[in-house]
Amino acid sequence: MERHMAVTLALLALCVSTASAVRGSSYEAQLLEHLLLNHDAEPRPVLNSSSPVTVKIDAALAQIISVDSKNQQITVNLWYRSYWTDETMAWNASDFGGVSAIRVSSEKIWRPDIVVYNSLGAYSDAFADSEATIYSSGSLSWLYPVILTFTCAIDVTYFPYDEQTCEMQFGSWSFDGFKVDVHNRSATPDSGNYLENEEWELGSYTVRREEFFYGCCPEPYPVVTMSIFIRRKTLYYNYNVVAPCILIVFVSLFGFWVPAECGEKLSLGVTMLLSLVVFMQIVSQTLPATSTSVPYIAQFFGGTIVLVGVSVSLSAFGIYFHFHELNLKPPPTWLRTILFVDGFKPWQLIKNRKNKKVEPTVIANEGLEVVSMDDKEKEAEMSGEINAKVSRFGHNGNNNSGVGMQVTTHMEKIDTNVEALRKTSDENEEQEDLRNMWKTLAVQLDKVLMIGILVAFVVMTAAMFASLPPGILR
Repeated sequence: MERHMAVTLALLALCVSTASAVRGSSYEAQLLEHLLLNHDAEPRPVLNSSSPVTVKIDAALAQIISVDSKNQQITVNLWYRSYWTDETMAWNASDFGGVSAIRVSSEKIWRPDIVVYNSLGAYSDAFADSEATIYSSGSLSWLYPVILTFTCAIDVTYFPYDEQTCEMQFGSWSFDGFKVDVHNRSATPDSGNYLENEEWELGSYTVRREEFFYGCCPEPYPVVTMSIFIRRKTLYYNYNVVAPCILIVFVSLFGFWVPAECGEKLSLGVTMLLSLVVFMQIVSQTLPATSTSVPYIAQFFGGTIVLVGVSVSLSAFGIYFHFHELNLKPPPTWLRTILFVDGFKPWQLIKNRKNKKVEPTVIANEGLEVVSMDDKEKEAEMSGEINAKVSRFGHNGNNNSGVGMQVTTHMEKIDTNVEALRKTSDENEEQEDLRNMWKTLAVQLDKVLMIGILVAFVVMTAAMFASLPPGILR
């Protein structure tokens, strides 16, 4: 008997709980049927047609997916949120088992046609098929995630040390401000769940409300503008673009140390010049084709290419100086002055050579005798002695006079040959001195060019970085 009583009580409890569950679920079904019965989603949800529908919107920034500088656009991941009141969908929660909120497909209710004016997507992309939450007071919240691509004017003047401000303009496409009044829900939009981008750093995320008047209509059109301020992270460009460029410049400077006899002196400079041009072409492919400004990186590459090109061109003069053979003349004074070589010993060689004592040899009639001729006086003295001996031989008889005439003739030939040899030797020494002077000039030219190009590159680089706006270098 007791067992039957326990089974009966258990069955009654099960029936009661099942009935309660059925009754609980039927409250939502009854509520949906009550709300959607004869409901028209087309007209604005106000009881007074002259009253506007106030829509408050918010867009939480979840992620910056990409920034396309070349095509002037940005792609972001947003959590879009909009809030408004539907006066035709209020109910008394006590009439429906205490149900104070219910979710319904957004396609079954009226929803504001809020779009992003500068979006690159289709018009239908602004309306996601997601659930909207309706509260017993008639207020609604409509939330859904969206990947949005919109235009952004990218200013590449300071690339890759640039900062950009991209704006999203939210507003009603069909209704003016007297029908749908759009406001921002909070003074600061939500970025608490923002996922950091690898290339861009989020500086700030702000919102403001504006009203625009167009020539077609006297009514105001409210717009909520959300601004994303971002800074480019420069580590990638410093490591992969700027550093190789600086390295190429220093390698090209080492070309001044290459001897002129080496055929690779000009080849090294030309190779470095072509490397800079290739680097510049690679960087320019990522930038928009604009004529309003020249990016800093392009200015840097352009200035570097000019310096390397000048160094390669002037290196050719150094090679010309080194192999200067035809019509050798002393280098002009102005050239020695600008190359700071007036104090060098090679420039005194010719003067020293001319003042140097020459010691040729002559052959006397008694045999081979080396005579030192330190100057013209000794030469005249020697000639006088020889003439005296010739005269002495001439007084000894007719036979001796013939021998004296032969000796005199041979001595004259010897003097002529010695003078020619001395003159040729002096000319050869002078030409060799001139060649050494031009070679020294070529070496000095390389030194001056290396120092000049290095100083010009350092000054150019410092000036460009110093002209960047404060705080833009990171």
